[in-house]
Amino acid sequence: MLMIYSHSNGNEPAESYVSINILDISQQGRHVTPALVNSQSSLDIRVAYEVMVQFSFFGSLSGSAAHDFNERISSNPQAFEAMSVNNLGYLRKSNLRRNPQKRDTTWVESFNVDIYFSYITNTEQFVDHIETVIIQDELSGDVFTVPPDAVIP
Repeated sequence: MLMIYSHSNGNEPAESYVSINILDISQQGRHVTPALVNSQSSLDIRVAYEVMVQFSFFGSLSGSAAHDFNERISSNPQAFEAMSVNNLGYLRKSNLRRNPQKRDTTWVESFNVDIYFSYITNTEQFVDHIETVIIQDELSGDVFTVPPDAVIP
């Protein structure tokens, strides 16, 4: 079955197809940041998201395709593996809904199901580190460095 992204400004396919429409993306909780920088002197900032994606099936094969998809998305090990490869986690789904669409003078069979996925983004932020601290006492003129044996330029 042909798969297209919703609202892509193309012509409607003549044969049965499924349309993918991202309806909502929401951050879940706060970020997670390890306390230490990694070996590349950067900090990993991880944020979890939940995304709601509507799958709409259209055409004469839409009923059977929607039913098969609805059944397999939450119970097929190969589906879970495909989601894992794309860094998606299956959370839950809505009921399968019949939603016939009027096209000119005829009705086209249509079904919708909403699937909720989770994913995590990782933003790497470079952390500049301090190598030496120089403190000069304004009264005495003494200079202190951290570390103590640091060379003052």
